[in-house]
Amino acid sequence: MAMTITYKVKNGIYVNMTNRCPCACTFCLRQNAPGVYGSDPLWLDREPTVEEVEQSLSKWDLSSMDEVVFCGYGEPAERLKDLLERELRAGAFGMSLGLIYPPSAFCKREELVELAKVLKKYDALLTVHMRNEGPRIFQAVDEMIDITRRSGVHLQISHLKLMGKPQWGRSQELLDKIEAARQEGMTITCDQYPYTATSTSMTALLPKWAHDGGVSALVARVKAPDQRLKDETAAEMEDRGGPAHVMVSGTHGYHPEWEGRTVAELAEELGLSPVDTVMHVLSACEGSVACIYFCINEDDMLNIMRDMRIALGSDGYGFSYDRSITRTNPHPRSFGTFPRFLELARDHRLMPLEDAVYKITGLPADILGLKDRGTLEEGRIADITVFDPEQVRDLSEYTDSVKKPAGIRHVLVGGTFALKDGAATGSRTGTVLKKV
Repeated sequence: MAMTITYKVKNGIYVNMTNRCPCACTFCLRQNAPGVYGSDPLWLDREPTVEEVEQSLSKWDLSSMDEVVFCGYGEPAERLKDLLERELRAGAFGMSLGLIYPPSAFCKREELVELAKVLKKYDALLTVHMRNEGPRIFQAVDEMIDITRRSGVHLQISHLKLMGKPQWGRSQELLDKIEAARQEGMTITCDQYPYTATSTSMTALLPKWAHDGGVSALVARVKAPDQRLKDETAAEMEDRGGPAHVMVSGTHGYHPEWEGRTVAELAEELGLSPVDTVMHVLSACEGSVACIYFCINEDDMLNIMRDMRIALGSDGYGFSYDRSITRTNPHPRSFGTFPRFLELARDHRLMPLEDAVYKITGLPADILGLKDRGTLEEGRIADITVFDPEQVRDLSEYTDSVKKPAGIRHVLVGGTFALKDGAATGSRTGTVLKKV
């Protein structure tokens, strides 16, 4: 009988690339049967090649499927290099890492070097949210430079910044370190967003070990926190600006009355210490709390912004203005990133208008290797925004972010109006991009 490499479960295709697994969970289906949901046996005679996986996938009409899941009777991360190669062959631009967040935070440097070598083979991008952006940011940059040096990969550092008052004023030192690596011959680009506040989960205040075991285990720890957990959480909160600079932005329906309040304000109201307030809020909301952290110095942000090799990006989710997707106030970057950058470039006279436009159009296209967009030229894709350079402005606020920016007249996507005379047309002409 031939090996079962791909099989259907409901309306998804599952890929069985390996039987290897570092765990031995008693509840795992493979402990009890040779297959699942009526599939043929999933025990492999040998691990299939990437070519065999692609051949097996080609037998299915993937356009009619809801998902493709790499699972099978093993842990697909055991073949992470092969998974990456398969996606690169399919048109992926590269690989994105969130090394500051579990589970990526547990990834070892040597693993990253090997994955970066695969990316280099395909001239693909390694984009990374580094392990640290505060007290240990320079060590985090050194790690990524070392990985780049050893692999030859094109490194893209996501939303470059310095978090926390102890790091303020060191932006030029940071830029000089990156430039020294470029002078060695490394390809390193960066992006940033134009705000002095960051946004992520409140769980980011907790040490990495507190995330072990998933959300349920994390919530159990904050419901009965030990002194080590409280001490390390308090230290991280101070690194991010302290309790007066940590604002709850979303509780996902648990406690909307806490939204828009800082940890310091909630601590006073609840009669708790700031760190006990964090534990209480996380416990009451089952770990599901979004926060905004006011921890970036504006002078550093503007200095980084002047670097013409640093593109602008939102680092935000795509939300609708009718609040059909969110009931909270996400970080303003989801609504005003590019108008705010143009506003800052104008008001602070950072650079000529054409350079500012390049940083949000041509430069990102160049970094990704897009040959058919990014500039206004005959024969290129007509992705066009028409705006008034004197009036363009971000109107979003941290406590009221769902606001349309001022000064934007038209937006065309693929030559079709998505916004005309300031009003959305309902057109959805965007498409998934693939590397060619």
